[in-house]
Amino acid sequence: MKNNASLLILLLNVIGRHRQDVVTAFVLPITSSSRSTTSTTSLSVNKEASSTTSSYSPSASFDTFQATEIDASNTPPNLQTILTSLKELKSGSDLRGTYAAHANSGGTIANISHLIKQVKGEGNGVALTPFASHCFGVAFARWLLQHEGDDDASYHKHGTNALTICIGRDPRIHGERLADAFARGAESVDGVTKPVRVLYTGVTTTPSMYEFCRAGKCDAAIIITASHLPEDKNGIKFFSGSGGLDKEDIDELIVLAQEEATEWYNTGIMPPSSGNAGVLCSELVNFLPYYKETLKQAIGREVDPNPNPAKPLSNLNIVVNPGNGSGSFFSDLLRELGANVAGSLHLTPDGTFPDTIGVPNPEKKAMVEETMRACEDCNADIGVMFDTDADRSGFVLPRSIDANGVCSSYEPLNKNRLIALLSVIFSSSAPGATVVTDSTTSEGLNTFLEKKLGLKHFRYLRGYANVINKAKELQGSEMAIETSGHCALRENGWIDDGTFTAVKIIALLANSKGKGSLLDLISELEEMPFDEEFRVKATDGSLETTTAVFESVSKSLKEKCSVEDQWTLDEDNLEGVRVRLSSGGFFMIRQSLHDPVISLQVESVSEEYARPVALSPLFKLFSEHASVLDLSAIEK
Repeated sequence: MKNNASLLILLLNVIGRHRQDVVTAFVLPITSSSRSTTSTTSLSVNKEASSTTSSYSPSASFDTFQATEIDASNTPPNLQTILTSLKELKSGSDLRGTYAAHANSGGTIANISHLIKQVKGEGNGVALTPFASHCFGVAFARWLLQHEGDDDASYHKHGTNALTICIGRDPRIHGERLADAFARGAESVDGVTKPVRVLYTGVTTTPSMYEFCRAGKCDAAIIITASHLPEDKNGIKFFSGSGGLDKEDIDELIVLAQEEATEWYNTGIMPPSSGNAGVLCSELVNFLPYYKETLKQAIGREVDPNPNPAKPLSNLNIVVNPGNGSGSFFSDLLRELGANVAGSLHLTPDGTFPDTIGVPNPEKKAMVEETMRACEDCNADIGVMFDTDADRSGFVLPRSIDANGVCSSYEPLNKNRLIALLSVIFSSSAPGATVVTDSTTSEGLNTFLEKKLGLKHFRYLRGYANVINKAKELQGSEMAIETSGHCALRENGWIDDGTFTAVKIIALLANSKGKGSLLDLISELEEMPFDEEFRVKATDGSLETTTAVFESVSKSLKEKCSVEDQWTLDEDNLEGVRVRLSSGGFFMIRQSLHDPVISLQVESVSEEYARPVALSPLFKLFSEHASVLDLSAIEK
């Protein structure tokens, strides 16, 4: 008996060094009665949490319940928290979360679980930790090895027998630590006859990572970026030789990452990382100059006639505003091609985004306005804006140009306007082609594309991966584009690339110099004076609540269309509910792809018309769920 007791104590000590939560489970039954009450309460809470998750039901109650962190498989709570968080990082075909740091080495897996709970408890959503990045590094390497031969592009073009993965990032400070953790995870995978090598190229753009794959510089790539989201967010986008990974691929990665996390949980410790001391990998590289050269060559091909091949943009004055993001190199590219870029601003990549606009986003009013002012100050022919990772772009153009070339009345070229101008290009180069857009494009754009330009317009689901995949399916499609500025072209391998979009617009400008404003080319695009988006948020931050409310409001809205004289339900709409207004324009509601938000977009002849005809009835429908919604956006 004594030997058995000693053995039990030894076992507890061994487990205690690695599994703090398991020790708690052993100790609880033998604690004093004063602690027994506390322990019993704690256990009853866990038992309650393990029951089937409840969520908001508009037909039952306005009470809301958070998703459980324990399932029916008897998974330990700390491990279940970690596994759930890895799954919750999925955002379409990417991973996204709030960056949360932990110790570089030492500590236990329980620390990761507590950190995840802390981030969520503070209302910051799912945590993206270096540990999660490590697990996804392992997962991606294993996934690539499992799928070797599935890709249209063969591995190992780069001249080695290794499976080579390239990592890049946007300027966010914590991107480097996530890159280090991912690299360590990927290189820990035993590829047997094909070892895994990781290259780190530092700050670069999202579209450049796919270019590195198809150019044979690596077999696959990731970029660590959260695009236009706040600077405390980060994420991971994945590429293979055939393009970006799909949602289904991300699901497979999540399973592999969860398996890796479980293995670490069973050891009780965390994998080491370098902290902010750099990235441990096989090789540090700088591939961005290569991508820059491909864009220069593209401009040279597009400008026609080109009397000065070495300096095809020598007659242009361009303001570049990358907002301290990854697109900062674009200003140097244009200068090398002869453009005057002296009026450009925010050209130094800086993850603290210290200047006036915060995290760059070409849809952001502050970024558009400061770019317009910069253009006015230097009489620019065009202003070019990028988001943080340069996969989206927006522009500023003068409405008027006098006989002396003096520009005035600058206006934004974005949303429906940008789609229309790019479509003008394809109406000449690919007559009758199909343009795939997201669901939020205007009625006027559809008329312009089909009636004025002779193109086919296919509205599809919002989300750049959705429109790209649909464009790939449709015969004769040349462009997939969202009103947000995500644009992918057949000629560029269907990768959404803000810098390549800029190449097309700038080349059109060079070809049209002296023939008036580019805005004249879309003068027949009908635009409604009132065009606004309102965002209704679930106050508990729950996607379950958001979905329940959205389904209830959608049902009521469709029913109301049958009795409202000025409403016509768009039966062809594929996302949310879209209603055409009798005076022209439309309104629609749709659920956000990633956030606990219901988007309401209204396009109308005036605000005075929109309020009684669209906004007030919608406010009444949403008010039925006021206890779980923030309606302040519509109330204004």
